[in-house]
Amino acid sequence: MNETVHSKLENEILTGVIIDNICRELARRDWTLKTLADRADLPYESVKKLVNGKIARPSFISIWQIANAFGCSMDSLAGRSDPSRAILRQIAENASEVIRIVSHISMLSDHMN
Repeated sequence: MNETVHSKLENEILTGVIIDNICRELARRDWTLKTLADRADLPYESVKKLVNGKIARPSFISIWQIANAFGCSMDSLAGRSDPSRAILRQIAENASEVIRIVSHISMLSDHMN
């Protein structure tokens, strides 16, 4: 795949992820597109076109304003997880494994006594 086609595909995927996350945030907050446009200080038609996929490459400023309106990071809208959440998730997974091992050790100890 040549670089231009690859880059275009990456842009389409990223825009799709951003749109999905905007829609998720709208639903979570029970906001309308008008509410988002007002809070992001963007024209309603621009927000509507973005969410409906009519804008292939949304501007950095538009995404930044939308992220600020939601009170989240641009990384969050772009689908990048918060590194601290990933670390907490890994700690939780490791903790459950430790609890499982301790439980087995306890059962073995009970059988030996």
